[in-house]
Amino acid sequence: MTARLRRTLIAAATAGMMALVPAMLAPTPAQAWGYGVNRVQTAAEDSHAQTGMGPGWVLLSYKANGPMVGYLFARDFVFADGTVKTSFDHMDIRDTGDGSAGNTEGITRWPWGHAAGSFDGCAYAYGTSKFAIERTGFMTDSCANGPSVVGSSKADGSPDSLRWWHSEAVFCTASGTDPLCSPYGVWSENKGGGLKVTRSTTPCPVYGNIGAAAAYGSGSAAPTHPLGTVPAGQQVDVRYVTKSRQYVMAKWHGQRLAGGIAWGFFPRGCLS
Repeated sequence: MTARLRRTLIAAATAGMMALVPAMLAPTPAQAWGYGVNRVQTAAEDSHAQTGMGPGWVLLSYKANGPMVGYLFARDFVFADGTVKTSFDHMDIRDTGDGSAGNTEGITRWPWGHAAGSFDGCAYAYGTSKFAIERTGFMTDSCANGPSVVGSSKADGSPDSLRWWHSEAVFCTASGTDPLCSPYGVWSENKGGGLKVTRSTTPCPVYGNIGAAAAYGSGSAAPTHPLGTVPAGQQVDVRYVTKSRQYVMAKWHGQRLAGGIAWGFFPRGCLS
């Protein structure tokens, strides 16, 4: 072999190896969702945002297309205090509720099962598009039997076709004690004529999760995932108050929080 041919072959081999490096370093594309253990996709994998979902997060509810009870977050999500999520939140997707459930943004498949992370309870999630399956099987036997509560979001009170995880009586209904509590459990167009409007009296820290036990009843709240702080004197639109009356699930009128999130948990004491 001549020296010139040897140099040519070495150069070709080196070029081929260098061409492989970007492919070797590139992240593995996220798989589509599936029945089993799913993680939330990162913002880099899926930046799409609409009601109930955004870059690196997805909303959880007790019913399809329902009010927020918590969130699942992906690795690398940046919270309002600058902390960065270092691991993925997961959900056992055991099945889906199929139907629009009144959603106007194209979600027709509502995955349900055990949602882990700082929520840690049974829930629906807002669509399947934010999930990537990691493995078959499940994290836990919890929530395996599926939602069973007959509920209604309709003005005439007729039952919804999709079952709920809980009745809305799990939220505060003591409107005579606390004016922010809805006698129906939640404020909506069909129950009370719309959201309850109030104001922040002091700066309000807002959190993404307080845990399923607190959201679904009077369990102790564990506020985590800071989404921002609402200044004093701002309009706040209330969806419900937790049974313990420690926290209010609401949004800062006309504003967004970390990651484009609208809804969060406000301490009751900072609202009028």
